[in-house]
Amino acid sequence: MHVHIIGGGIIGLSSAWYLQEAGIKVTLIDRNELEDGTSHGNAGMLVPSHFVPLAAPGVITQGLRWLLDSKSPFYIKPRLNLDLAQWLWQFYRSCTPQHVARAMPILHAYNEWSKTLYENFAQLPDFDFAFEKKGLLMLFQEEALGKEEAELAEKAHDLGMEAQLLDADAVKALEKGTRVEALGGVYYPGDAHLYPNRFLQQLVKALKNAGVEFITGRSLTDFRAESGQVKSILLDDQTELPVEHLVLAAGSWSAQLLKKLKYRLLLQDGKGYSFTLQEPGERPHIPTILTEAKVAVTPMGKDLRIGGTLEISNLSDRVNTSRLAGIVESMPRYYPDIKVETPALKTVWHGFRPCTPDGLPYMGYPKAYSNLMLATGHAMMGMSMGPASGKLVAQMIMGQATDISVDLFKPDRF
Repeated sequence: MHVHIIGGGIIGLSSAWYLQEAGIKVTLIDRNELEDGTSHGNAGMLVPSHFVPLAAPGVITQGLRWLLDSKSPFYIKPRLNLDLAQWLWQFYRSCTPQHVARAMPILHAYNEWSKTLYENFAQLPDFDFAFEKKGLLMLFQEEALGKEEAELAEKAHDLGMEAQLLDADAVKALEKGTRVEALGGVYYPGDAHLYPNRFLQQLVKALKNAGVEFITGRSLTDFRAESGQVKSILLDDQTELPVEHLVLAAGSWSAQLLKKLKYRLLLQDGKGYSFTLQEPGERPHIPTILTEAKVAVTPMGKDLRIGGTLEISNLSDRVNTSRLAGIVESMPRYYPDIKVETPALKTVWHGFRPCTPDGLPYMGYPKAYSNLMLATGHAMMGMSMGPASGKLVAQMIMGQATDISVDLFKPDRF
């Protein structure tokens, strides 16, 4: 068996790992040289605590309020676009308590499984990616947000997770790295984090040593398909590669590529920004979400990564300086002793998180093509769910029973 994978982010690389581990020949294709991408600059959080999908009750109301604030963590670039309109309609339809109730246990299991697989990687001799199990602290400064976080903590308990509701003094006692200003917080000791850049670099090296073929710096331009199967793919240098099995793990670009097969996939890019402070004098020791600002703060090795924003931008590479300012200005409100200046734009990373209308990934075969596996749509959870997604791809291609149910992830559900 020979599997071609389109996309060299965490999902594509993890798929390659578990397929080659099973003795399957793998060729991975990416338009870049795998030195950067959406997986590289994210917050590096592995979060079983994030079991509520993006589409949930109350999100639309909050989102509409945020649209009026140029520094808010959410923005949709206005445009007349049928795909965006259909995506928004399905997002609206998905924001129900019933959807959240169905999704929570499977998202929790998905992230827990993936965290375990990361632990396995951390035991291998060629991997050293600052994997740490220090938990996650959700800080809040407003009573309304504190009430919401407390309710989520109760749901976490129902799923068998440990979640500790902390007052201001307890937060300060827990976070000894720097001074914290917060009304309170919820601490999830079961979460973990890593340095994503290091992990991806080490994974690429290990895959090459294992014999995986890499074709980089080349873009997919078209497909050849007949009788419900993809027969070959065409690259931008006019190379045509016959394919037996094909995995599309191209993140936010997946929907554009599938249009060449006349297949519609509802997917929008959720652009996010981050910047990394190199060995700052002060930093928190525990990875943290600043809940009002929706900003992630992660210690990575000796560095500190700060990131946030969900900007549906139509894959625009422009850095929105107002959104960046919102991230920067949030830090001293929670960490008064950490001095953060607006970074030079050339040092600001941005990446496009592939967002589905219901906040659940697309994992599986579309009905139209029996040898085309879709593995995309993980939104902000791509890094957290990466190894488990790769394992799912390998299990489905080999016709094995999957370790978690994929019923909610079917590509044809909209």
